[in-house]
Amino acid sequence: MELNLDPATLDALYPARLALDPTGEIAHVGPSLVRHLGAGLSGQHFLECFEFECPRFTDIDALIAGAQSESLRSIIVRSRAQPELRLRGTVLPDDGRLHLLVGHVPTENGRIGEEMLSFADFAPTDSTLDTHMVSVTHQQLLNDAQRIAREVEEKSRQTEAANEAKSQFLATVSHEIRTPLNGVLGMADFLAGTELSPEQNEALGILIDSGRSLLTILNEILDYSKVEAGELELENRAFDLGELIKGTSGLFHIKAVEKRLYYVASPANGWFMGDETRLRQVLSNLVFNAIKFTPSGGVELRVEFGEAGEDGMTPLVFEIEDSGIGMSEEVQARLFKPFQQGEVTTARKFGGTGLGLAICKHLVEKMGGKISVRSEEGRGSVFRVELALEVTEAPAETGYKRSDDGQQVSLASLRVLAAEDNATNRIVLGALLKPMGVEPAFAENGREAVEMFRKESFDVILMDVMMPEMSGPEATQIIRRLEKDAGAKPVPIHALTANLMREQVAQYVECGMDGALGKPINVEELRRTLEGVALVKFESQGAAYTQNSRASQG
Repeated sequence: MELNLDPATLDALYPARLALDPTGEIAHVGPSLVRHLGAGLSGQHFLECFEFECPRFTDIDALIAGAQSESLRSIIVRSRAQPELRLRGTVLPDDGRLHLLVGHVPTENGRIGEEMLSFADFAPTDSTLDTHMVSVTHQQLLNDAQRIAREVEEKSRQTEAANEAKSQFLATVSHEIRTPLNGVLGMADFLAGTELSPEQNEALGILIDSGRSLLTILNEILDYSKVEAGELELENRAFDLGELIKGTSGLFHIKAVEKRLYYVASPANGWFMGDETRLRQVLSNLVFNAIKFTPSGGVELRVEFGEAGEDGMTPLVFEIEDSGIGMSEEVQARLFKPFQQGEVTTARKFGGTGLGLAICKHLVEKMGGKISVRSEEGRGSVFRVELALEVTEAPAETGYKRSDDGQQVSLASLRVLAAEDNATNRIVLGALLKPMGVEPAFAENGREAVEMFRKESFDVILMDVMMPEMSGPEATQIIRRLEKDAGAKPVPIHALTANLMREQVAQYVECGMDGALGKPINVEELRRTLEGVALVKFESQGAAYTQNSRASQG
């Protein structure tokens, strides 16, 4: 064992230390020995100052040989100048020297003259060695801790870089899949508004269902990737529970009728604080599964309200009951785990990724609730979601409404600028806007959009995000600066994009956009957005433009 410590540290650890050079000359005397034996020892030969008592060496070579072979653990020597002083020490080699780490063997009365050799002066050999080992171990632990900290920091950096690369990859994949899917579903929606034969309608229905199924799978994969990365966040905004249930019921009533099933949803009302989109996602997933796995009978959605607590939170229970195929206890035990479905034959028959219920569980638990299931094979299932939501007041009315006489606002006079680099998407958007009476002006990139904005006046801008030459966010920032410099009222700008991750939408708003519409384009969502713009415009002009009023002017 070598000490490998500097002299000052050695003196601090071992104050009663003698260092011998290879010839036996005393090269160093520790501070405690100096106090008791004087400073004159330094430079003298060890055997001139001490005689061996155990082992009884007659020369220094035997001491050196024993120390180097590690066969020598300790020695006892007697001071020639003070015969009553007997010292015990451990011999350690270190860089050509010998260190005697000295303890003491006191006289019979334990004194040297009138002074006791205290423990602080001469630590017992075993404790001295322990102190050395603790010092070395401490240093090793410190070195290990620093090394581990560096490794953890590097791993964290690599993980962060990998997550960033993964997020970028998912955003790119999402964009690349949604862009052609927008063409498929967009043109399918356009064809649905035309006169078709029964056979054509049936074929179109299959096309739309297949496209929407692909979109659902894509959304589930993206959502689960957010769950894995801990990036799935919730909003907390006021929403109308009655409208949420009505919207969900309207969508799935059609699906149930197609399978000759009944679908019943209990009435619900009230405004609550929470994430309406994610709650709708959970309920839609559960109702969709119930319809999918029910060959006959029907599905019921029940909503139960508890009494509000002192904290203002109201317990809510949503139950989705079906008369479907049911599940065994074994299947129920793994149902909410990712990539798990029922039996293999069930997965082959009904399809799906096996991610939907895992995402539902994560969302419900993130909302502070819990989700459970009870089921029996051949006798259906009941899924139960328990939440506690804060009751709130309905928000004040905004300009996004229909005219006072209840008629639909005309969109024909809206001047719409659409920035879109993809030729297929331009055709799709034009086809979807045409039945609304809107003929948009198209720009093929952000730079063109800015130039067209400089030259013409528009009521609303639909802005793609990823475009050559200049992106949508960059174009938006320039337009906002132009408006500010001119003292003009900001024109509503809505992203029309396949990139709809939460953090991406936040970036769009931060750069000056008013909102975001997704691809594939939802026709009703697009119509509602444009109606809102039209109402704000017409009300600000003090005119009541409706379909009928414009017709009467003609």
